[in-house]
Amino acid sequence: MDNRQERVDAIRRRRSELDNHLIDEYQAGKISRREFVRRGTVVGMSIPVVGFLASACGGGDDEGGASTEPTEPGAASSQASTSGAAAAGGTIRTALISPTAALDPITVADEGGLAVLGQAGEYLTWSNAELGLEPRIAESWTPNEDGSVWSFTIRQGVTYHDGTPLTAEDVAATMDRLADPDVGSNALSVFGGVLSKGNIKAMDDATVEFTLDAPNGNFPYLVSSDNYNSIILPAAYAGDWETTFIGAGPWKLESYTAGAGVTFVRNPDYWGARREPLAERGELKL
Repeated sequence: MDNRQERVDAIRRRRSELDNHLIDEYQAGKISRREFVRRGTVVGMSIPVVGFLASACGGGDDEGGASTEPTEPGAASSQASTSGAAAAGGTIRTALISPTAALDPITVADEGGLAVLGQAGEYLTWSNAELGLEPRIAESWTPNEDGSVWSFTIRQGVTYHDGTPLTAEDVAATMDRLADPDVGSNALSVFGGVLSKGNIKAMDDATVEFTLDAPNGNFPYLVSSDNYNSIILPAAYAGDWETTFIGAGPWKLESYTAGAGVTFVRNPDYWGARREPLAERGELKL
């Protein structure tokens, strides 16, 4: 037995049943290298472990391959710059497709509305351009042995635009609202058969536990930016988002005129120092 296989065996002995099932699927050719890397990081494998297993247990042929290097928040924007460092201040002006319905994070379903949500709102996790999950409101997430229960650690010290602290109770209430068939959320198409109302609990100030309808190794993606409606809202949210644009994102509302546009100002209290906007204002033409 070569050293490579010995290392694989040693890793597998320390991994959970869920992890080993994923490795088996990859070795059998049932999932691509890219998908293995994506799922491996979701269930908690470190980047070095996932990278080694991807090389040792498969051929590596994939649709262009997958990077095993971690992507830092803000990396994509810095790499995209071709004209030197951007200067701080000023105004960003962007034209968008006009939303076709009210701007309510629970029900919005069109491209224009979803783009507006992402300016003021913040997600538990962010699905980046390489399909890797980055922490946002959730600092970390772990499954139980079979992936039927997921625990998310909620970042402390985050506030909404009005200065109110964002809590684990807000996270639980947001997801419970989206999973409630009586509310008619656009996210029901994602949560159907996966997450039911009443199965999301704030265990303490920093922990939210999701008990799923069935084991699901991809669950963190279902509460990420991939699920556009899942920006975190106050527990007492009453459907009045168009008047406040309440959220914990990098931009806060200055003015909004339906069918015309939105003006944002930089949120000076934004929790993510590395992702703070350089511009002072943002204008969306709808």
